Amino acid sequence: MLTTFSITACDKAPNNQAHGFAAPVDYQEITSKDIPVISSLIGRATAVRTAEVRPQVSGVILKRFFTEGSVVNQGDQLYQIDPAMYEAQLASAKASLAQAEANLYSSKLRYDRFSKLINTNAISKQDYDDALASNKAAEAQVLAAKAAVKTAEINLAYTKVYAPITGTIGRSNVTEGALVTNSQVTPMATIQQLDPIYVDLGLSVTEHLNMKKNMAEGLFNPNNSGSEQVELFLENGEKLEQKGSLEFSEVTVDESTGMVNVRVKVPNHNQYILPGMYIKANVNQGIQKNVLLVPQVAVLRQNNGTNMVYTIKSENNVNTVEQHNIVINGEYEHDYIVVSGIKKNDRVITTNLQKIGPGAPVTPIDKKPQTENSDVQNKE
Repeated sequence: MLTTFSITACDKAPNNQAHGFAAPVDYQEITSKDIPVISSLIGRATAVRTAEVRPQVSGVILKRFFTEGSVVNQGDQLYQIDPAMYEAQLASAKASLAQAEANLYSSKLRYDRFSKLINTNAISKQDYDDALASNKAAEAQVLAAKAAVKTAEINLAYTKVYAPITGTIGRSNVTEGALVTNSQVTPMATIQQLDPIYVDLGLSVTEHLNMKKNMAEGLFNPNNSGSEQVELFLENGEKLEQKGSLEFSEVTVDESTGMVNVRVKVPNHNQYILPGMYIKANVNQGIQKNVLLVPQVAVLRQNNGTNMVYTIKSENNVNTVEQHNIVINGEYEHDYIVVSGIKKNDRVITTNLQKIGPGAPVTPIDKKPQTENSDVQNKE
């Protein structure tokens, strides 16, 4: 956003210039420079991993083992569901298995005897087939009983509810004595991994297309390092100490926002950033080559909305003012990025802008760098 004052370009120079007075002016010679391309984006923080803790079996909560808002580790027990019914089911399944194994033992003995007798034709082929089928059925019953025991053991283990991930656990939605079911929609609690944390930003389609175009024309080198290329700011403008690294950019446009989503991973050791917070970010997208920069103080906005600068034109040892309308495409530090209107080595006037006009004579002031001694004297 331009902050300079508005003027109206005139064909006539000010009165003091009409009498031949050459106003002294400072100037800056335009050079080309490679600058970082910084995109200022806004987005929301989101947890890297989120796990909703739900019961796998139904029952009454006997005890809660965690403190709300604390950090829990993967594998920590969070709740204890009443195990009495599942202990009984396990005992019943084990009894059924023992009975099935006894039946298998009996049928196998019968089958073994019939296998010997069939060779001497002491029994009929039908009796042998029945013994074989009975033995196989008994084996299947044992397998089914073992599966029932395994299921009962799993259900009994599910009465102890463990943390699936390491992270910060929120409030508990159930208390001791509450009944939970394995099909309930409401989670018992939610665990979020907040260190590191993601910040999902929105990049406008226009910026995205401009970068693609500049890359295709060789004017832009993308930043592919991914390491700490994002500066982060809170809603109040406070800059965060930690920097983020670019994870990826979506390959599609979000239909609801019309933006390209960009994800940043940020260290969050002190959990200063919380999920849902609005975050402002300056993303270093890469380097734009051979950019012309003009000091912001040298740019004037005309009444018709265009931007202009004054440059020094030298002819026959006479320095006069020349007006240029320029096109600006962004800012860099205290300068504007100029797309057209001036060229390299032009001398842009930075002072006394209200006292000069097109064609007016000026006296350029060659500002020489100060020495260390002069700096000390100035400070004194």
